[in-house]
Amino acid sequence: MKRRTFLGLSSLSALPLPIFAAARRPTPADQEGPFYPVTTIPLRRSLILSAQIPAHETLLLSGRILNQQGQPLVNAKIEIWQCDGAGRYDHPRQPNTQQFDRRFAGYGAQITDAQGYYSFSTLYPVPYTGRPPHIHVKLWHNHQEQLTTQLYLESNSGSSGFASRDPLQIAPQQTAEGYLAANYTFVI
Repeated sequence: MKRRTFLGLSSLSALPLPIFAAARRPTPADQEGPFYPVTTIPLRRSLILSAQIPAHETLLLSGRILNQQGQPLVNAKIEIWQCDGAGRYDHPRQPNTQQFDRRFAGYGAQITDAQGYYSFSTLYPVPYTGRPPHIHVKLWHNHQEQLTTQLYLESNSGSSGFASRDPLQIAPQQTAEGYLAANYTFVI
């Protein structure tokens, strides 16, 4: 190896490791859908409002929000909203909204901690007419909308609209307590 090449390469070793880390691919956007809540989405970790909802219908969704360099986004806001177990949203444009299951909140938000972590207790998503099971997500940072997308169940993401939903899939696993749990890291 030539001395000049060696000196050039050895000087790179003084640089911080994140420079060598590959940039993370941003989480793909997906449609907002027609039922984004019309009221302010409250901060709440649990969208389950009643102990009458069985554990096997509950999904513990957690994860992190990172930037493309892999650093946590602190104080990022994550909003989720979804239909109830019968496929109805708590929204005025939803037909039969008065039949929405009031044991379920329908939407909630969290602020990420110092490591970019969030967590929710929500319903395991169900399909409804023409749509695979999904959870809507909107991310905010510094009071600016960063991403609107949806999370789908692994191997049940449908085929219409989005060319490949693979990066948006979650794979829930059953916990010892009977709940289903899934983890998802968003990159913005």
